[in-house]
Amino acid sequence: MTFADWLDAERGRASEIAAHFDISLSAVSQWRTNGVPTDNILEVHRLSGGAVTLEELLAARSQAAQAAAR
Repeated sequence: MTFADWLDAERGRASEIAAHFDISLSAVSQWRTNGVPTDNILEVHRLSGGAVTLEELLAARSQAAQAAAR
């Protein structure tokens, strides 16, 4: 499951992520687009109960980096 799909699956998850990491909802939206920052990937995986896989989180981060390099 993607991070975005997990966020959308239950109301309030974006707010929970923002509060947990002490970031704004805008920053969570940026994570949705640009991938979860590398330093936070394991914690997001844990908070999702494993629903968002490490592979998915790393792939999204890699895709965002490749798109930015173009």
